[in-house]
Amino acid sequence: MRPYISHYWLSLDNRDESHTIAPDGAVDVVVVVGSATCRVDAYGTTTTTAKVPLEVGRHYLGVRFRPGQSRHFLDAKPRELTNAVIRAEGRLLVDVSGVIKSIRTDALFARLDAVLLRHLERRAPSHSRIDDVIRHMEATHGPLRVADLARMYCRSSRQFERTFRDVVGVSPKIFAEILRFRRASALVARSNLPMAQIAAAIGYADQSHFTHEFTRFLGQAPSRAREHAAFLQDAFRLADQNEDSLYVR
Repeated sequence: MRPYISHYWLSLDNRDESHTIAPDGAVDVVVVVGSATCRVDAYGTTTTTAKVPLEVGRHYLGVRFRPGQSRHFLDAKPRELTNAVIRAEGRLLVDVSGVIKSIRTDALFARLDAVLLRHLERRAPSHSRIDDVIRHMEATHGPLRVADLARMYCRSSRQFERTFRDVVGVSPKIFAEILRFRRASALVARSNLPMAQIAAAIGYADQSHFTHEFTRFLGQAPSRAREHAAFLQDAFRLADQNEDSLYVR
């Protein structure tokens, strides 16, 4: 499932009234399980940090899709979901009801894997050049131009940007800024490097530019965020990502 799923997550017997999420360029499907009810919600990427209300006592099972890959499992364009949450019953193309019965067992994620794999066997995923562009953006450590990305996609810049927004939920420029912000956040949380050094390493023009962009996404300056490093380490899971710079202009 690695080409399609970033990771699964689980919270049993939730005791929190809210949870803070930061921009990640991804779509999550969240199954909310109560003693007698079950609800499926779909969350789009945010463009700034947001606080999501939770229900105390519920179980939360989440599937985080890799950017652009929710289209194989969810009948909703990421552009519809940006900075929003919708009820996903009838729009999720996978029946997860059987998986919920295993929510307290060690077999939960293996069974979730099996359900999603059976879905892909029935509805083979269609590859798009936009997937190649997204992977290229995630792997590239340096400046990119929309025109160059459009050529990779073999379409005009306008067509490319429209399709990218449909598939990912944000423009390629914003997506690249989110990737760079998350890489910077990992360095803020995991290192003692001075902010000016982080700014230079990640490719910001200077420390002021870094602070402005970081605050735009997180709602607080990087120096303040470092005081809450535990939150950053939990929020910014950068599997298989290199902490280098990326930006699009």
